[in-house]
Amino acid sequence: MILEKLKLKVVKQIDNAVFEVSNAEGMVFYWVDHPKAKALIAQQGAHLVSYRPNPGKETLWLSDDSQFTLGKATRGGVPICWPRFGNLGDESLPKHGFARTSLWTLDEINTSEDSCSVRLTLNHSSVPDIALTCSFTFSNQLSIDLVTKNNSQHEFEFTGALHSYFITDVKKLHIGSLGTQYFDALSQKVLVESEGFKLSEETDRIYLQSAASNVISNGEHSLNIHHSGNDSVVVWNPGEQLAKKMDDVSDYRRFICVETAITQSPVRLAPKQSHCLQQTIS
Repeated sequence: MILEKLKLKVVKQIDNAVFEVSNAEGMVFYWVDHPKAKALIAQQGAHLVSYRPNPGKETLWLSDDSQFTLGKATRGGVPICWPRFGNLGDESLPKHGFARTSLWTLDEINTSEDSCSVRLTLNHSSVPDIALTCSFTFSNQLSIDLVTKNNSQHEFEFTGALHSYFITDVKKLHIGSLGTQYFDALSQKVLVESEGFKLSEETDRIYLQSAASNVISNGEHSLNIHHSGNDSVVVWNPGEQLAKKMDDVSDYRRFICVETAITQSPVRLAPKQSHCLQQTIS
């Protein structure tokens, strides 16, 4: 169980299905224990650490070497990249932006017989008139809605991603409906995948023609990933050599990142406009 694995202790019950828990460093998490699903969200980054539908198995990969430390990004789960994906956009911001290492505020919980929804909000000093909310709806499927609202008097632009890590076996992995054309971040070239998806030694690709839904399968288990509000789908796995150089990747063979992403051109929001980046997992 994820609470025991991360040595988390219950602080208080917030709702009939939601509990506040914490680790030895005082980091706050929200534990969802609902008949339809169990999940864990970190206050830092509004980072979904774990999701397990009932019936079903754990869906999200989490590195055994993940460090749950204030100000440090966590390897695994669903990190939120915003307002910058990778090194795209404002060069004054850190890689993947600041949302994933910022403290969010628990905003709303709605629990019914069939589902539990949890919403967190980020108001960051560097973008004071931009409201960012992330809503999680847990049932026999998972929906993540990342909403950016421009409350300023000026246009606001951003890129971003729901950087999801899924449990798999890379030796048996297949991903469907990605399309044939992708930008290879390693060679910096646009390539064509004419014979279907094949994982390379190190994989870092931005698929430019993906369908709205992709099926991830490993011969024993499959997941459907539906994307909305994105312009691309990113597929990433470090491979053996890069993983050896990373201090927080416990086993590169056990996960694949399939990311709902904005990478091709920034979303430009006029004053009072909003945008929703959504990923649904079933």
